[in-house]
Amino acid sequence: VLSICIIPMIRMFTAAISETNYIDDMLTSADLAREEVEKIKNLGLSKDQIKKIGNVLSAPIYLNRNIWRTARSINAEKDPMEVFVYVFQGDDLSHSIITLATLVSK
Repeated sequence: VLSICIIPMIRMFTAAISETNYIDDMLTSADLAREEVEKIKNLGLSKDQIKKIGNVLSAPIYLNRNIWRTARSINAEKDPMEVFVYVFQGDDLSHSIITLATLVSK
C-alpha cells in the first residue's frame, strides 16, 4: 500500500523539478534578449552606425548551469530598421530559445 503512494509522488516531484529548470531557462533567455535590445536602444547610435556594426554574435556566457549566446541580426532594408535578437543555449546556433525584435528609426 505504501509503494502505491510513493511512486506517483516521486514522479510528481521529478516533473516539478524539470518544469522549474525549463522556467529558469526561459527567464534567463528573456533577460539576455532584453539586455541586447537595451544595448541597441541605450547606446544612441544612428542607423548608419548600427549598419556599420552589422550582425553580432556574442561570446559564450556561462549562466545558470548552461552556456548561452546571443546574436543580433539587422534588417537594414526596412524603414524603420529592424533589429532581431536571438538567444541560443549551448553551441547549437540552429535553434534559438527566444527571439526579440526592435525598430530603430534614428
